[in-house]
Amino acid sequence: MTLEEAWGELGVDAGTAPDLARRAYLRLLKTRKPEVDPQGFARLRAAYEQVKAALEGTEAPRTDSEPTAPTAPPAPLHAPQNADQRLEAFRARFSALPSDAPPEAPVQIAREAVAALPEAVEARHWLIKALLAAKQEAAATQAFRDAANQGHPEFLVGLAQVFPRALTGPEFQLLGTMVDPPFLWKLADELGTFDAWDQAGQAALLALAAMKDHPEDPPPQPTWIIGFLLHLHMNAQSGQARTLQTRYAEWLKAEGLDDAFDKQDEAWLWTLILELGTLDDDFPIGVRRLLAHSVINGSIENAREHLRAYRRREPERTAEAVKQLRTRCPVFSAALGESFVGTGAPSLVQRLRTGSTSTEQPPAGDAKPVQPQAPSTAHAAAARKYTWYVIIGLIVLVMLAVGVEVLGESSANKPQPSRQDHATTARAEARVLCEETPDAETKPPCSKLFEMISSAQAGACSEVSTNYLRLRIAVEEMTTRSPADIQAAAARRLRRNHAQTRLETELRALCPQSL
Repeated sequence: MTLEEAWGELGVDAGTAPDLARRAYLRLLKTRKPEVDPQGFARLRAAYEQVKAALEGTEAPRTDSEPTAPTAPPAPLHAPQNADQRLEAFRARFSALPSDAPPEAPVQIAREAVAALPEAVEARHWLIKALLAAKQEAAATQAFRDAANQGHPEFLVGLAQVFPRALTGPEFQLLGTMVDPPFLWKLADELGTFDAWDQAGQAALLALAAMKDHPEDPPPQPTWIIGFLLHLHMNAQSGQARTLQTRYAEWLKAEGLDDAFDKQDEAWLWTLILELGTLDDDFPIGVRRLLAHSVINGSIENAREHLRAYRRREPERTAEAVKQLRTRCPVFSAALGESFVGTGAPSLVQRLRTGSTSTEQPPAGDAKPVQPQAPSTAHAAAARKYTWYVIIGLIVLVMLAVGVEVLGESSANKPQPSRQDHATTARAEARVLCEETPDAETKPPCSKLFEMISSAQAGACSEVSTNYLRLRIAVEEMTTRSPADIQAAAARRLRRNHAQTRLETELRALCPQSL
């Protein structure tokens, strides 16, 4: 084929601009498909390659008019083809696309392949891949869903992996019958990173239910469960949090793991989770969020101040919230103090003088039945432990108040630490936490922990408030692999707890309103 013949084959004048020649080629390609007109397709392809080479000043590739070896005669114009042959024809069309073809070109070929071969999984993959390359996310989501609904349920798993937030309630239920618990736990965690906590709760409940058929796949660490439940409470998903808490407690009991939280030294956190679960669903979300946030940060001071402000804005709703707290949440009530939750029970100071740390029993019929708890003995011990923490804290505060005049003069001359000083100390304590595992500096939790300290130093406290619990849990899980030597394990735990406390103190100094 001469160059002049090539121009004529494309139907354009000699010397036409390259983009016009390419458009002419793509237009003719729609009518000269290799599975229908293989000879016409071969002539068109040879003409375009020759014109393209002439315009670029390069040598045209060898065409069908210059064969290097004998070729088989072309197939009849409308010869019947089986599925494999038609798939191969579509592959040839993909290969024939020029490197500068628009993103829509492979999408169009893939759509034709799906329409012609609806049972071919490969054609479905072509379409999804082409749509993702063209950045058509909505169309790709629909392509996943169409494939799943038209006899290819495995594409629902792909939808969960690529576009988890697009899953609907019925799709969650179907997915729960197809995958194992680790997949669902990971999905719940990923949805949480997107703040899609309604869907995250659905995934976690499905994961826990699927464990009946997969006993070899245990749930995540208790610290992860606690953090996940707190985030559900913080994001208006109290119903799902209560259901997940109850079913998780039932699983612990069935597996004989009643002492799980004792081993993790998280019994008091589990007690507070159980108390949050006793609150009504219409309990003020702002107060619930503050309570959960106080547990996340390990500090009740900010919650107390915010609750006082909330009482000034919403006195009636606050009175109702206080009533529930006093009758159903003894540990939270003790931590908040009677100055907030009201009178009716002896003050902490009076209890200290009489040697009693018990709280007032709720009136009969006034308290909501408590959800099943596991382990029950650990809860009572944890409540006493947390109450003693509060009492000891009050004693320390009194001692500090008495000694402030003595120390005031010397401390006034002492320069206050700068933000740089707080950040430096925080980084030093973070290194102590991270040195518990090999190659700690390269581990994602440690890397993100140092990033969070930098955010706090720069004043980006909203990021600190959002990410602190997740990082705290991640680092905790990373450092729980204790050595075999019991004494070494105890010393390691003491060192880690001390570093954790110092780190929180420095972060709170940098972001006092967020932690």
